[in-house]
Amino acid sequence: MKESMEEMINTIVESMKSLNRQAFSVYKPIVDEICSGRAVEEKELENVLDGLVSVCMSDEMLDLFKRVCRKFYYQYPEIITDYVMFYKEIYQEQ
Repeated sequence: MKESMEEMINTIVESMKSLNRQAFSVYKPIVDEICSGRAVEEKELENVLDGLVSVCMSDEMLDLFKRVCRKFYYQYPEIITDYVMFYKEIYQEQ
């Protein structure tokens, strides 16, 4: 039996919501840990930001991304600026 267009869209939306919940459950402890005050190397920060930007499609994920950016802006201003611009290129030019 063929699904209607509306059913297909609803299935896609639900899948995206599920992926966002999974991404949040994975990245929340990572963000908590790197923002805990310990020393963070550039490469580790870049890896976390890469992951966050790649799945930053919900308000919760955006909040995690912003939290990391705010925490490390003064320590790594060039890296943070690059990732903010990258985020804008991906998500705000629609």
